[in-house]
Amino acid sequence: MKIIFGLSVIMVLILAGCAGIQNNMQSSEPKEVKFGWIGPLTGGASVIGTPIKDSVALAVDEVNAIKLLKDKTLRVIYEDDECDPKKSVTAVQKLISIDNVIAIHGGVCSGTTLADAPLAEQNKVLLMSPGSSNPKIKDAGDYIFRVVPPDQLQGAAGADLMKNANIKKVAVLQILNDYGEGLAGAFIAQAQKIGIEVVAHEKFSVDSTDLRTQLTKITALAPEGVYLIAHPAETALALKQAKEAGLTALFVGGDASKDGSVISGAGSAAEGFIITTFGVPESKELDAFAAKWKTRYNKEWQPYTPEAYDVLMILAKACAATDCTSPSMKDYLYKMGPYKGASGMFEFDSNGEVQKPYDYFQVKEGKWVKAFIIDDGGLRG
Repeated sequence: MKIIFGLSVIMVLILAGCAGIQNNMQSSEPKEVKFGWIGPLTGGASVIGTPIKDSVALAVDEVNAIKLLKDKTLRVIYEDDECDPKKSVTAVQKLISIDNVIAIHGGVCSGTTLADAPLAEQNKVLLMSPGSSNPKIKDAGDYIFRVVPPDQLQGAAGADLMKNANIKKVAVLQILNDYGEGLAGAFIAQAQKIGIEVVAHEKFSVDSTDLRTQLTKITALAPEGVYLIAHPAETALALKQAKEAGLTALFVGGDASKDGSVISGAGSAAEGFIITTFGVPESKELDAFAAKWKTRYNKEWQPYTPEAYDVLMILAKACAATDCTSPSMKDYLYKMGPYKGASGMFEFDSNGEVQKPYDYFQVKEGKWVKAFIIDDGGLRG
């Protein structure tokens, strides 16, 4: 009896030990999914990057609230790259090697995305941008996606808008980075194709504080239109100094210029300024996003925020539908089919690219007003 009792005690202890090991193994399973985020939170492009970060935070809370990842919690680790490719690469290295993120939301600027792509591709880490539009991103790798169309289309849209306004002679004034180079190249190619003469092509560095030299050269050539490619701070500066120089040409810009700070910075010099931007059609998905954004931040949604929200939701959806590793998520995205989100309906092609229409906005009476091309050589609000 003593022997039997002793064996029974030993068996109980062994079983208890096995149960403890099993519980420890279960408790060691990751309960947190980590994504990385890269974008400008300081510097001239921070007026774009900060709302994008806010949009991501909104989506993260929603993912966790609806338990999209079941028993796991989503956390995003945010990194400021100032739209500087070197700083962005350093941030990506940290996110991959130290933070062990599963996927990266970003970059925002084309130059940083192009710089980050080789590292993400080498480490097989999914990277999806909400706003990078340089044409070269198309060939950046299998793990690189974006939810905005390439600049060939936007540059052509800007040139077509000039043609519609009966402008025959234009100048190009662009920021000196990958975004500026891609958009300027596309605009010039289309302008020349449709019979618009490009009389000047001036460039300026990021965070420039004086554009008078470039504007003096442009003014001397008396163009009817100026295609301005810049971030918000430089856009406001260019418009203000162009007015001071007596340049009365029609200014047309790209998506990065659509920000309230352009109007507050340029004042009356912003009046009449037109931009092309990625189309965000009216939909119940956009209405739902806009309502959540308004409730949380007490203001209207801003450029790239619907796209940023969609990127986070798509990455989370891919994680939930797979084993939540980048290779599996990447394969899922190529087969996902049409996605209907806050920024519209789209699907990824074999290069991780999407096709979307463009919207037009013009500054009228100190406000951004959605505009539509009409057939008599102008726009209407």
